[in-house]
Amino acid sequence: MQVAPVSVNNKKVCCECTFGHGHSFKDSGYSKKDKAVVATTTALGVAASLAVLAKGAGHTINPVKIIKNLKNIKNSYLAKVKYHEKEVITMGAGSALGGLAGGYLIDKNKENRKAKRREALMQFGNVSIPIITVEAFAKLGEKFGKTAKSLAAVGGIFAGVYLANFLMNHLSNFIFNSNKGARGVKGTDFSAHLDDMVVAASYISDAKPIYLISRIIPLALLFAGNEVGNKTTDKPV
Repeated sequence: MQVAPVSVNNKKVCCECTFGHGHSFKDSGYSKKDKAVVATTTALGVAASLAVLAKGAGHTINPVKIIKNLKNIKNSYLAKVKYHEKEVITMGAGSALGGLAGGYLIDKNKENRKAKRREALMQFGNVSIPIITVEAFAKLGEKFGKTAKSLAAVGGIFAGVYLANFLMNHLSNFIFNSNKGARGVKGTDFSAHLDDMVVAASYISDAKPIYLISRIIPLALLFAGNEVGNKTTDKPV
């Protein structure tokens, strides 16, 4: 999405949300206490989504039973789950909603809340669409052999980022009644897609390092919720 700087009291501010996983919440202008609130609600959102996934996979979510079974942690949901589109999309939704809840708690400004709602939509699309294309491309490539499947999965990342950029900018403009043009995809947009890269890599190899890296996908998805909760209308540029 195009960012349009304007001047307010001789200070440049940004009137539109940016697109992408992003890490700009570090410069949001909120206090450390406010950021901690958003970080907490985002973590709770991801934790809740993991609980739903674990329950659906037949694992207990009873804290007492989980603590008793710590010695058997290798058989826990977090240790055994293979992250694919269902898992990533569910956690992405939990992160965005958790971040939005935190953002509402720390800021009652209507325009800032609108910016947070828009960012929640953008972040969810940026999480969900690329992982869908990775899975779809991999399944299509599988018909032509393992190498084709691997290459297709990687290609799905690039296709997904461009598709998400196009769809979410236009959908966001429609929902929030904005006529701002969409910004083009930048090379840095791809660096934030650890979840998609790891899932794509899992189609290439079942090596233990890939499995170990995939364990941090829930942590990587925390960035989306923090970006949502810390989003403001007048963010310095």
